[in-house]
Amino acid sequence: MERSDTANNDNLADMLLECLNDHTTLKDIHQIPDDMMNSLYAYAYQFYQQGKLDNAETFFQFLCMYDFYNTDYFMGLAAVYQLKKQYQKAADLYAVVFAMDGNDYRSVFYAGQCQLMLKEPTKAIHCFELVSEHSSDAELLRKAQSYLDNMKVQEEPVPECDFEQL
Repeated sequence: MERSDTANNDNLADMLLECLNDHTTLKDIHQIPDDMMNSLYAYAYQFYQQGKLDNAETFFQFLCMYDFYNTDYFMGLAAVYQLKKQYQKAADLYAVVFAMDGNDYRSVFYAGQCQLMLKEPTKAIHCFELVSEHSSDAELLRKAQSYLDNMKVQEEPVPECDFEQL
C-alpha cells in the first residue's frame, strides 16, 4: 500500500469515528437529501431484483457508508452477499441489523439460512428458534417453524431394518 493510500484510509477512519462520536452520518455532513438516498436505494434494489449483484453491492455499500443508521441498507447488502453465496459476510451483516433493530426478526431468519449454508446447523436452529419465540410476523413464524420441523426430521435416526425377520 502506498503512503498516500494509507493517509487516505487514516483520514477516512478518522472521519467515520468523528461521525460515530457525534451521532451524525456522512449523508448529514455532505448534506445529501433524503430523496437522493431513496433514489439510490431504488437503484440498488432494482439491480438486486435484476440479478446484477455487483452493481447492487456497490450501491448498498455506498448507502451503508453514508447512512449507517438505516437498517434497510444493511439488509440489502446482506441479501446481496447471501445471493452471492458469501454466507459469512451476509450472516455478519444480518447480526448487525438485529443489533440495530432488535424487533425485526427477518434478519435473524436470514442469518439462520446462512448458517445452514455454512453447515452450522446448531447456529441455524438457534436463529429459527429465536424467530419462533419472539417474532410477531405470522409468515416469518411459519417459515421458521418449517425450517425447524425439517431439521428435526433430518436429525431423527432412521430405524434399522432387521432383514432376518423378513
